[in-house]
Amino acid sequence: MDEHKPPQNGRLRRSARQKADFIPVDASAELDASISAAPRKKRALTKSKGKGKTGKLQGIMVMPLDVLFEILSYLRPLDILHLSRTTKEFRRVLMNKTNMFVWKAARTNVPDYPECFPDMNEAQMARLAFDSHCFVCLRPNCRTPDWVLRVRLCRKCTSTSLINIHTNAADETAALACITYNSHSRGLAFTEEIESIKTHWESLKGAEKLAYVGQRKKFKLAVNLHAIDCAAWSELQRILRLQELQDVRNDRKASIIEKLSELGWGPEIEQIPKGALDDDPLAQHKLVKQPTALTNRIWTNIKPEMIMFMERMKQHRLDRERQAVITSRKRPAIEAISAYKASLLPWTEVMPEPPDYCQMAAVKAILELPSDVDIDASSFAAVIPGLSSLFAEWRQDLHMQMLRLLEKEDADDFEPDSPSECLSESPSPETVIKLQLATTVFCCKTCRAGNNPISCTFSPSDLYAKFQPLFYPDVLNHPCLTRELYPGRTRPDDSVDLEQQRNRARAGWTCGQLEKLWIDARAVEMMKAVIRFCKLDPASATVAELDELDVWMACPCCVSWNALDEADVPVFGWRNAYKHQVEEHDSRPINWMELSEKQKAQALTADALLYTSTTTAERWSCVHCMDRTCESTPYIIADVKRHLLDQHAVTQPEVYIDYYTLGANKAFAHRSSRATFDISESEDLRRSKLVAMEIFARLFRKYVFADATELDVEEGYMEFLRQTADGYVDSDSEDGHSD
Repeated sequence: MDEHKPPQNGRLRRSARQKADFIPVDASAELDASISAAPRKKRALTKSKGKGKTGKLQGIMVMPLDVLFEILSYLRPLDILHLSRTTKEFRRVLMNKTNMFVWKAARTNVPDYPECFPDMNEAQMARLAFDSHCFVCLRPNCRTPDWVLRVRLCRKCTSTSLINIHTNAADETAALACITYNSHSRGLAFTEEIESIKTHWESLKGAEKLAYVGQRKKFKLAVNLHAIDCAAWSELQRILRLQELQDVRNDRKASIIEKLSELGWGPEIEQIPKGALDDDPLAQHKLVKQPTALTNRIWTNIKPEMIMFMERMKQHRLDRERQAVITSRKRPAIEAISAYKASLLPWTEVMPEPPDYCQMAAVKAILELPSDVDIDASSFAAVIPGLSSLFAEWRQDLHMQMLRLLEKEDADDFEPDSPSECLSESPSPETVIKLQLATTVFCCKTCRAGNNPISCTFSPSDLYAKFQPLFYPDVLNHPCLTRELYPGRTRPDDSVDLEQQRNRARAGWTCGQLEKLWIDARAVEMMKAVIRFCKLDPASATVAELDELDVWMACPCCVSWNALDEADVPVFGWRNAYKHQVEEHDSRPINWMELSEKQKAQALTADALLYTSTTTAERWSCVHCMDRTCESTPYIIADVKRHLLDQHAVTQPEVYIDYYTLGANKAFAHRSSRATFDISESEDLRRSKLVAMEIFARLFRKYVFADATELDVEEGYMEFLRQTADGYVDSDSEDGHSD
């Protein structure tokens, strides 16, 4: 060993040589002596009192060494290491340098076993590569060695025996130790190696220290390079071991299947659902997945439980087959009931979808008839006359759910002592009245989750679905209340599957589960202002009453001037006015302006009426796809007609025959237009606009169009204002309302 190189395990080696017991090279001398000696007296045979193992290995030590070494040559390094720890005699023989050929022979029994590290002998390398005990506290099950530090450490010793090399930068010897890096990119070194280096460092002089530093750098480089090879070998061994164990499990499973097939369970085994390994009930059974070969004794022990398992699998199969029959019957049920629903168009009330009406008692009774009964659409003819009352009961349940939701929202204001205080058995009259009020506005959690293609109620290209105010009873038809996101179901079911709506499926109507709806507290004051503008009482005004009013509401915060004393102002029906306030002004208060008769007439002209981004456009659905798996999200009118032509060859579609809507636009409430108001532009605002126009003109001619005319600049400036949020003109309107 290099005199400048300290031992790497951090402890000084002490000589432990003892006088060896004599092991005969040839056992023939003992054999001759036994023949010449007087024969021993025969002793009476007595029953053994135990099966003690003490001294069982003593006979090995008296055999010829060449025979012993031949036996040892078939062992693996870990076996040799374990033998060296059994007796002093074995340790003396196996640790003798002259017998290193035993270790070298053992390493040939391990494929691609890496060479020893520069500071290790064969026994130390075998311990590092195969022995799973902690090098410090000897705790078992330390599966992964650190090849750079050349140690195995348990979790506890990792925190106590490794130090952060960067926090000990002041120690000049710490950098000479081998360094490994954890997941946090911290450099760690083994404390015992650092102490060993430090002890050796203190014994060196100036020139010797410089030489020692060079030696350590070369040593660390060699260790790091060899550690890469060792880690790759270790990972390969781990993979091979896993494959070996899996092969044993597969063989055990095959043997168990063979045994069960002999008992007549073969056909049943073939019908167990096959999928990924983790989804195979038989492969994952605790008695099947053990990595132990199946013997007759083991089979005798596990046979009763495996038979019980197969009986459960048989029952599961029968349940699956029964459920498949029931599910297949939902298609004719949907055909019959959707035809009944279509005959009632246009609807004035919410209608149940397949997940709800397939659970109604009369329908469910037919679906659950014995499996040998043939079911088609005509089988549900007897149910059709009673659907009206069934649907009415279902709507009453929806009404009660909404009242419960409203009560729960009110109960949140006072911290009840018990859940029973939150929800009474029958809602109060005040709650029933509140549900009908126009000041009660609901919000949908799904729609407000980001307006993305997955969670949005409508298609991702829908510019009008940014925000939809929900009032009772229209909220009952809100699509999100009958849809489930990411259903994760694999078996086809016509009552819930939606082939045209990615990551969504039908579900039973619910408003409280997962808190799909909640009351919009901010909407109360906004709606009170709208109701007062309409000359009604917020304490009693209903949505139906507001919809009957021919009222226009002008937004003073969105004024644009076409002339010195004339301003163009957007005007709305009350529903779109509320929607505009939420979307464009972040629900801030607005002092709505009334329209004169002349301005109302102007707003109703063909040129003035238009749909803006705040207009609630009507949504239409296909009657022929109603309740089917092909049903899509609602369309605008042009798209639904295109769908009818492409998918159903309907060239002249008729409303409520071929397409329908769940929320037709109200004649007055869903209006958007513009009107001219006599509003003078302030001098400060006019001056600011001129400065802004001049700055814009310079930038426009510099970066966009060098030869732009005044008209080009003006058109570019107006386009710029349209693409900005509200424009700087909003902050200085005559009413002083800033957006």
